[in-house]
Amino acid sequence: ATTSALNSGTTSALNRATTSALNSATSSTLNVATTSELNRATTSALNSATTTALNSATTDALKSATTSLNSVTTAALHTATTDALKSATTSARSATTTSALQAATTSA
Repeated sequence: ATTSALNSGTTSALNRATTSALNSATSSTLNVATTSELNRATTSALNSATTTALNSATTDALKSATTSLNSVTTAALHTATTDALKSATTSARSATTTSALQAATTSA
């Protein structure tokens, strides 16, 4: 009876201690693994979202800047070309008029 009681008590105590130790170890391992996996997943998702947002913002900014530059460049070229043509036309008219006047004066 004593042996049986000791065996039963020892077995029960060992079962409790083993179960407690296994539960603790399993919980700790799962916590570490879960935290690590969550960190990886969160980092990956944030990196992806940040990259997408930056790409979109950069593309939009570049498109806007390009459109503005095209507009300014077109306007500047138009003005410069118009001014140059006006100046050349005025010079040509003046030279032609002067030449004609000189010829007429010489003839007279």
